[in-house]
Amino acid sequence: MISVPPAVLGLLVLGALSGCGQKAKVEASVSQLEKAFPNGNANPSVQLAIAATRNQDFVSGVVALSNAKQVPGLSAEQLLAVEEASRSITTELARRADSGDAAARADLQRIERTRSQ
Repeated sequence: MISVPPAVLGLLVLGALSGCGQKAKVEASVSQLEKAFPNGNANPSVQLAIAATRNQDFVSGVVALSNAKQVPGLSAEQLLAVEEASRSITTELARRADSGDAAARADLQRIERTRSQ
């Protein structure tokens, strides 16, 4: 049996409670991210996150968003857009994992390992 860390388990529960429509929320949050960073070249991590997310590489997207938060000079709007995108991506992964998607479960575990480093 696979051992799931408590933080990941919490995300799984959140995913179960959030229901369908999360993919639309991911797309909406990525659109908000693009609006908050009209000149994406100013934050390469945001550009990487957008590209990764559009290619369904959610782990790279979340890691890039985590890196984007470390760039000095973010406005409140930008920081909120980064946080919302990260949250919606993670929630979508949790929803998929809750539906039995082993790849999504593995992705959540990889994100958790990245955050704990």
